[in-house]
Amino acid sequence: MLSELHLRARRAFRTASAAASVATVASLGLSSLTPRMAQAQGFSVPVNIQLGIPQGEFAKNVNLAGGFGVGGIYALNEWFGLRGQVDVQIYGAENRRVPLGGGALGLITVDVTTTNAIIGGSIGAQIGMPGESARPYVGGMIGFSSFTTSSSVSGTNSTDEPFASSTNSVDNAFAKIVYGGIYIPVGSKGTLFDIGLRHTWNGQEVRYLTPGDIIENGSGDVVLTPNYTRADLLTITIGVTLRPSRRPRQPN
Repeated sequence: MLSELHLRARRAFRTASAAASVATVASLGLSSLTPRMAQAQGFSVPVNIQLGIPQGEFAKNVNLAGGFGVGGIYALNEWFGLRGQVDVQIYGAENRRVPLGGGALGLITVDVTTTNAIIGGSIGAQIGMPGESARPYVGGMIGFSSFTTSSSVSGTNSTDEPFASSTNSVDNAFAKIVYGGIYIPVGSKGTLFDIGLRHTWNGQEVRYLTPGDIIENGSGDVVLTPNYTRADLLTITIGVTLRPSRRPRQPN
């Protein structure tokens, strides 16, 4: 029993010594990097336009998607940071002119505009932060993609604002994203040209509508014929990233 306790004590002492050595080395390394890390910390704001190219089964029903995105990047140091992103892409739209109603209302026509959109939000980590020189970056995020179809009604005069709207279909999918690109400083200090590519996996099966999937039957009732497939997307992003200027460190 005593020999076993002695053996355990020796093992515990060795483990504690090893942990202390690692902690000492890590603290020395961090202390030397701290000024550089503090100088690199801060927020950047990426803003871009997007061209989405449907993949797999999604490509059988949708040709292209287009939209924009805006996000926020917090640099923990010059190479690693956290990123959040909000994106909106339109993958289809159609406009129909129909009577406002039955009876006398049938003499008035209105425009019904139906829009198919993907609204997404994601958060994750990125390697390669916006800086003062050209720099590549890669990252991964998780979040959601909301496949939404909505219709709005407006007068036939193009200047009329919609006076009624409704959501026809919505389905939220768990999204996994990998992406990469390059930052290139341009123009004024703190502005970087940002071109990238990302792939989004949207769930296992997503319900969504495309142009032509909403029709009226012989009785005048509206019939929805949704699609049920994977909805993966390859997206090209082109935009700018706004990086607040860093003040030079003052000597002590």
